[in-house]
Amino acid sequence: MKFIRRYLTSTIMSLHIKIAEKQVPITGCSKLELDTLLKYQPFKDWLSAFSLQQQQRDNEFIVNSIDIQSIDNFGNNNIGFVKYKVDVQFKDSGKRAPGIVFMRGGAVSVLMILTAEGEEDKVILTKQPRIPVPHFAFPELPAGMLDGSGNFAGTAAKEIEEETGLIIKENELIDLTELAYGDQWKGMYPSSGGSDEFVKLFLCIKQMDKLDIQKLDGKLTGLRDHGESITLQLVDLKTAWKSSPDAKLLASLALYDRLKNNIK
Repeated sequence: MKFIRRYLTSTIMSLHIKIAEKQVPITGCSKLELDTLLKYQPFKDWLSAFSLQQQQRDNEFIVNSIDIQSIDNFGNNNIGFVKYKVDVQFKDSGKRAPGIVFMRGGAVSVLMILTAEGEEDKVILTKQPRIPVPHFAFPELPAGMLDGSGNFAGTAAKEIEEETGLIIKENELIDLTELAYGDQWKGMYPSSGGSDEFVKLFLCIKQMDKLDIQKLDGKLTGLRDHGESITLQLVDLKTAWKSSPDAKLLASLALYDRLKNNIK
């Protein structure tokens, strides 16, 4: 996926945003950039959730300022990632709390279990370059970022088709995170100390012909025009946890193990 990288410099104009009825100074961006940021769904959700927490916890924190440090735009010029620092301190003690945020919003992943008569159940992993790790063929569950539509299952089904070539219906997907937590949490949080990212963990169990399953192993997939280069890998469900340290995979397997008796 192609990004347009822009580092932001402080602006002379005094800008503020409202958090729990308090006007908080915001630096590092222009008025136009702030207007665009306030339309970015993950930032809107963060402001709303932060304000709600403040109200519910009697304004536990004093928010002194927010400094926007950088923004990454996708190729279509929509905001992809934002990095900012919140200067925040406990009201009672005056001590500061960690406030660096890497914002990327929510995502979905799918634990795709393939079954065939007389065969061990298989799980589909995708192998692709993950430069931050770095690993050039990192095995993980099929996953993708949310598009802002709010249609989690639809996004998950789309990612499965793009990354595996398999077409599944939305009603074939089971939201493991919703089954486990109801509406208490949006999903699984892989790095809550530094990022707002949450992942909706879906499950899909699909009956297929043995030969069709075998054809998937080693298949090359992905959207080449989006910079994706994906190879599929099939692993046994029983030993899938050994195949990768991917947090999505491990969390999905743990929830599936605890919830499978409740899944129809």
